[in-house]
Amino acid sequence: MSLYFEPAETVTLLKGGTATARMPTPVERRGLEMGEGIPVIVIFRADGSRELYAADHIRVGR
Repeated sequence: MSLYFEPAETVTLLKGGTATARMPTPVERRGLEMGEGIPVIVIFRADGSRELYAADHIRVGR
């Protein structure tokens, strides 16, 4: 039995953008309504904005 599942959403990393994974702060975890032990993916956009996602719900693509 495989525990792998397809992420619910694909986030596109555009030219000039970067992504990093880290553990969330308690406030971020509550805001994303996620359990403990799940990392977040932070997408930094070329325009200076950033987006935060639960790592078990997305995949990053181009």
